[in-house]
Amino acid sequence: MDLLASFYNGLSGVNAMGQKLNVTSNNIANVNTNAFKAGHTQFADIFETTLNSLSFGHGVQLSQIGTSFADGSIETTGKATDMAITGPGFFMVRRDDATVADIYTRSGNFNLVGVDPSLVSGELNVSKLVTPTGQFVQGYNLSTTTLPPTVPSGPPADIMIKNIAPQSATSEVELVLNLQNNPALVEPAASLITTLFENWNGINTAQPIDTSNYDYKTSLTIYGPGDETAGFTDPSQAYDLTVYFDATKNPNEQEFIVTCNPALDQRLNAGGTRYNSATDKGAGALLYGVLSFSNSGDLNNIQCWNVPPNGNVAPTTPTNLLSLSTGGSYYSFDFNFTGTAANNSSTLSFGNTPKAQTAVSPVPAFSSTNTSGGINKDSTWDTISDSQGNTVQDGDTITLQGLNRDGTPASYTYPVNFTDKAQVFLDGLETAFACTAEFVRGQLTLTDTQVGESKLAISSISYTNAGGATPLTDPTIAQIFGDQGASFTVDLGSLYPGTGLATTNYASSSTLLYQSQNGYGKGRLQDINVDREGFITGQYSNGQNIKQAQLVLANFRNLQGLQNMGDNNFSATAEAGLIPPKLGTGAGIPGDPSYGTVSNYSLEMSNVDLGREMVDIITTQRAFQANAKSISTVDELYEKLIQMIR
Repeated sequence: MDLLASFYNGLSGVNAMGQKLNVTSNNIANVNTNAFKAGHTQFADIFETTLNSLSFGHGVQLSQIGTSFADGSIETTGKATDMAITGPGFFMVRRDDATVADIYTRSGNFNLVGVDPSLVSGELNVSKLVTPTGQFVQGYNLSTTTLPPTVPSGPPADIMIKNIAPQSATSEVELVLNLQNNPALVEPAASLITTLFENWNGINTAQPIDTSNYDYKTSLTIYGPGDETAGFTDPSQAYDLTVYFDATKNPNEQEFIVTCNPALDQRLNAGGTRYNSATDKGAGALLYGVLSFSNSGDLNNIQCWNVPPNGNVAPTTPTNLLSLSTGGSYYSFDFNFTGTAANNSSTLSFGNTPKAQTAVSPVPAFSSTNTSGGINKDSTWDTISDSQGNTVQDGDTITLQGLNRDGTPASYTYPVNFTDKAQVFLDGLETAFACTAEFVRGQLTLTDTQVGESKLAISSISYTNAGGATPLTDPTIAQIFGDQGASFTVDLGSLYPGTGLATTNYASSSTLLYQSQNGYGKGRLQDINVDREGFITGQYSNGQNIKQAQLVLANFRNLQGLQNMGDNNFSATAEAGLIPPKLGTGAGIPGDPSYGTVSNYSLEMSNVDLGREMVDIITTQRAFQANAKSISTVDELYEKLIQMIR
């Protein structure tokens, strides 16, 4: 028996248990470390010596210190930049001396740190999302200003969050009023309908229009374009508009004029010169118009004119008359208060919600599988029938002829295929007639894609079966959308439908019911929100919520191939095997397959199981004692052996 080998066997056991105790104590020490991943030891026996038919072991050795990448529990915090991953994946971060992300972490205790604008190509007022050790969190920037947005198909970059949301110029104005319909306010028949613009005098900046020349006025504030080179301490550029209203000589008719302070008007006119309150009567008059109402007080028409520098609108000529562009719903007015090279423009709505023209089949079609009875887009053709109970047959053809919105003749023929759903038929109609097609309570309904004047129509529908017969020769052929040769009912639509809150002309006193505009002043970052897909939205003091960036994650085929770098960071060795995401850049989107989801105001805690670690300490201590005992036992045997020699 080789007693000397027994010494080394016991010694290897003592060393191994010491190494295991080191890993266990490290786990316990990091029980409160954010996103710490517990280590675990794995041992292997040392190659045995074989003597004849006998094998002798040489003790134990440390095979591997592995890492448990199980999720830790999520703890909520009060810090917006604290972020946690639920499920697989790691945040990607870049060291200051690296050009691309080369570090991976589960610890999301990030901070926003301001950056020198000169370091980011002039992008002003931004902070970068960084780790406590100064590494830059990676993602896709969605709302940079002077920097071009990061292309999602390209490599991720340092996440940048705007500290200041720049002001945004007004592009939509809505006014909803009741303008009093009072015969006593109607202008004498001898007067012209140009009262307001004729009485506007932009040269008189103190009082460009006398109070006796209008019946009612209302004011609102709009915003000009933002200047991102200016700091937050510079005030937002806001301007007051006043809209004047006056009854015309015609019953149920009101004129209006949209105005600003003439001294601030720096619009470029059609000739390329600017309005000037020192010389131009029309300075400050941004738009002139006439509202027409029905006898019941509902708005049914709007006409608008541009006011030229000389103030002479000449409404009976087409010179200054404005027309709606194709698909246009609202008239627009220009404004320019800062002398920029181009005017700003805003639409003006009086609460009207335009409705596009539609063409509707005379009768509905039916489906035996639909509980409501009417056909829908998911109905299959073998279940569809007409109101007489005639069912559609495989090989039937349905042909619709008519006009698209600009009057161009159009037609569509669909050969019935029982393997298709009705959606295939709708798709073909949409392509042929440049419209949207749907079934509304079983009726085929075609809707123009644009509001305003339209010639969209179905002039006839026809049916044939696979043998070429028509309903005239074979009455069993299903006529699902109307009789052979029938046309569709056309609803002309309207720019001024009488539904919802809209401007009216009732006998009650003139009053403002609602007003809004979509411009806003600059705002300071107050909070951020991170959704499950990693989108970071900045919440600003001006009430705006702006998506700023999207976090990206990395994941690996072999997590044990990651090397612990300390500070809760890992680096990827060749054995890790980065999972190539669909973007092909090593960066994955939270929520996609192989990647977890993200939340903020939360941190992942350590995944150390303290109870298990305490049990490991006990078992490791016993094993250490047993190995030490084996050494002392062998020592005693050696002592006895030496005594025998003496």
